[in-house]
Amino acid sequence: MPPPASAAAAARAAMLQSVHSLASYSDTLADFLDQWNSVILDVASIAATFAVLIPGPESDTKPLLAAAEPQPQPDPAPEPEREPSPAPEPEREPEPHIAPEPKPNNAVPELPEREPAPGPSPSPVPKPAPNPVRERNALAAELELRCKQMNCRELRRFVTAHVRDREWLRQVGPDALRRAEDPDSLVLRAVGRYYICAESGDAEAACMLLLELYVRAGCPRRRGQGHGEAELRQEAREAALTWRSRLLRVSGRVGDAGARGARGLAFFMAAFGVPVEFPPQELYDLLVAADVSACTKVLKCSRHFVKKMRDVIIEMLNKDMYLQAIHSILAFEFQNAFPLGSTLTHIMEKLEHDRKADREGQALERDETELTLLRSISRCMEDHKLCPSEFPSFAERIVLLEEHVGKPKQAFTGVKRKRTKEDRVE
Repeated sequence: MPPPASAAAAARAAMLQSVHSLASYSDTLADFLDQWNSVILDVASIAATFAVLIPGPESDTKPLLAAAEPQPQPDPAPEPEREPSPAPEPEREPEPHIAPEPKPNNAVPELPEREPAPGPSPSPVPKPAPNPVRERNALAAELELRCKQMNCRELRRFVTAHVRDREWLRQVGPDALRRAEDPDSLVLRAVGRYYICAESGDAEAACMLLLELYVRAGCPRRRGQGHGEAELRQEAREAALTWRSRLLRVSGRVGDAGARGARGLAFFMAAFGVPVEFPPQELYDLLVAADVSACTKVLKCSRHFVKKMRDVIIEMLNKDMYLQAIHSILAFEFQNAFPLGSTLTHIMEKLEHDRKADREGQALERDETELTLLRSISRCMEDHKLCPSEFPSFAERIVLLEEHVGKPKQAFTGVKRKRTKEDRVE
């Protein structure tokens, strides 16, 4: 066994070596802590610098400033004491931070300004939808203004531009023409010589439509007594006769004229009067060519034309134009002025009187002519929804003529014809 002194020395040496090792470890730990504190200080300094350069909301700056303040560092680990070290001080509890009471402030707290987020690019402003009613009202006001200004050229151009919209013009045109100072002069000057040679089909149709609008308005005249009334009537008379000459030159006769030309001349004479030189037969042929059933409604708006037609019917009856007279009476609804029953009786009496004046050898030929006439009158009555059997004397005369001529009417619905012996044999 080793002596006790050697064991004690060995134990002392081992203890000394342990003390030296512990001291070396303590120095190493102290150096690490110093370096760590240095890093923390550097981080806090950098954070404080960025907080100054890039300011943010108040709620975000306080923690950065707090982080910039030096924090108390933990004490380095105590070296192994060769002497008893003093007892560590007890840690202090952090004092509670009491926030100051906010002062009452009615103002709205200012919020930090933020850059507005980029919104979508503005879309183009859409054009307002067209308003047909407003546009029509504006056009009607323009038409009325041109009539009030007595601007005949612009009036014709306006009607030409809107000639396709006939129904609308028929609604607003008559009232606009009535507001003109001299409506008949305005229309006559606007039509001009277009009834002879128009620059286009639309211009010719516009002139005819303008005449129709004037007749629908009731053919208003100049306000008050004008000095140029006689000159205007004479100009209109010459224009109507020139129009008639044009139809004769182109067609050979008025009855063969086209519907547009015949209707235009009929409207012109309804607007400004029928010349006395115009033959009644041609006037009737003109109305037939113009399709009298399609334009009678317009022609009846002219009082002087209606009066002229009554005089023409009387002249037709006096000149043995019986079919034309009946057709005109029914077309213009003149039954009050010319009762149909009395007119038919008058026609048959004149036919009977003419029969007696003829020679006996012409009786059969006369019966055939009269039968053809009465059958035509019967068809005309049926076209106007009238039944010939309502007029017994007229129906019986047709039956009697059929027996004389031997050509019964197959589709006649009037008085039944008595069957003869020849009919029974057949």
